[in-house]
Amino acid sequence: MVASGSAVLVTSAMRFRGERRTVLVATTGDLQAVEEALAARGAAGAPEEAAFVYGLAAPSAVAAQQSQGWESLGHVPVLVRPLRLSAVSSVLPRLPLLAPFGRKRRAGVREISDLPADVRITRLWDRFSVDVGVALERTTKLFAWRIHDRAEWAYRVFIFEDGDRYAIRALCIFSMQGHVLELLHDRSITGMRAASHLLGLALREMSDAGIESARALSLPHSGGYPIFARHAFFAAKDERVIGVRPLDPEVEDTVLARDRWYLSYLDALEV
Repeated sequence: MVASGSAVLVTSAMRFRGERRTVLVATTGDLQAVEEALAARGAAGAPEEAAFVYGLAAPSAVAAQQSQGWESLGHVPVLVRPLRLSAVSSVLPRLPLLAPFGRKRRAGVREISDLPADVRITRLWDRFSVDVGVALERTTKLFAWRIHDRAEWAYRVFIFEDGDRYAIRALCIFSMQGHVLELLHDRSITGMRAASHLLGLALREMSDAGIESARALSLPHSGGYPIFARHAFFAAKDERVIGVRPLDPEVEDTVLARDRWYLSYLDALEV
């Protein structure tokens, strides 16, 4: 990850039509500041290798920069899962909403602590993303940038390994603030069931810690969406939209199609 324009822009790798391209991630919803950072890059005379720039911002911010080529892909796809009655209504007690089962870990479940050091995560992403059109590459560098180097996110990682204790079939990264940061699985029934089990365990940990509700980001066409739905996550309102500005005309049709994207909380500005 390479910062640019006082960290207003971060250079990252993104999967695009099965290939890897350079993109710019806006770390602020102030798209005027993003435009100024882009202009500074141009004034420096460096060739622009990035295919596009994107970020999460208010609809008004995207509309104000539409003349510069910014487009909205619609609202950020937030999902919420209440974990206590008090999350449904403030007048209700803080009793857990999880049924008293599913607490036992299956064989193959393990918790890891040094996420960026495990290259198997990148291999799992390669298997998960075979049909993903546009997404930040879930590599060890991305995990280090987004969460591992930020102690305030106190993240935990559950993985499901196959019998030889090498390949990872599923992964769930969550924070003890109530965010499901990432949910990945290989494209098999075993992988999907493993991811569902890991998500259930993560929700248990959050509930036991007193978290009122869990939140996740997932688009309805994404591979993990049915798993979130199975665990009673539902769509919630988010005022921000996904703003995209193509820099390479060849990518425009694809990156402006919401149904080609994959998103998780690793893409959110607050993470």
